[in-house]
Amino acid sequence: MRRLLVLDLDGTLIDRRDRISNEKLEVIEKIKEKYDITLATGRSYLSAFYFAKYLDINIPIICFDGSLVCDTKGNDYFSYYIGKIETLEILNFVKKFKNCSINVFYKEKTLSNLSMLSLGISLKHWKINNKIYLNEINSFEIYKIVLASYNYKVLSQIEMFLKDFRIGYYTYPSAKRKGVYVMDVFNKFVSKGKAIEIIKKLFRYDFIVSVGDYINDLEMFKVSDVSIAPLKSHRIVRETANYVISDFSQIVEILKNYD
Repeated sequence: MRRLLVLDLDGTLIDRRDRISNEKLEVIEKIKEKYDITLATGRSYLSAFYFAKYLDINIPIICFDGSLVCDTKGNDYFSYYIGKIETLEILNFVKKFKNCSINVFYKEKTLSNLSMLSLGISLKHWKINNKIYLNEINSFEIYKIVLASYNYKVLSQIEMFLKDFRIGYYTYPSAKRKGVYVMDVFNKFVSKGKAIEIIKKLFRYDFIVSVGDYINDLEMFKVSDVSIAPLKSHRIVRETANYVISDFSQIVEILKNYD
């Protein structure tokens, strides 16, 4: 039987300083005896790539909330973009709000306006340009747009605007900067769950276990045989998961039930 464990990053595997504890690394090594492991994250390819290499993951990883499935050699197995016309309309609307920061994500590059950098929530794995160049939007495929603001009402207005688009989005408190709210914008027809189904079919996995903490993980729970949520997960995620854990090491004991 081929088995796969799918791990979310933020709130599940890594801490607020982008570190994986030695204890978790030991748990992962135990799990690897019987399971393949991959990552499913809303983060960019560059960030997911960093952790995949660190954990010696050799099967495809899921980035941008399922918009991209690729391996650490750069080979793409699935990709789905945001339309360029939609992107331009969204960015032109967002520019009206001076207190809204913007990131535009390509596969291996991120364009940011200066206010995003001033929030101090950029990640060390980003390759950053300090200005949004609208001409570049026509030259590269866009996987995700990330907006951030101290003013939640601003993001609420943007949400209302996005309802007229075929766009997926969700808003959440930043784990990097207290008081900042973040909105992830991506193609409506992608999810971590659909990406897992692609990997399952390609590699003929018989049994899927997923671990996640936020609402973008609910779709991967639906396609998993077993779903696990950390204790500090979003309430709906805890209520949906098969298991809720207070310590990462408990995953090993849960998996023993399915030997």
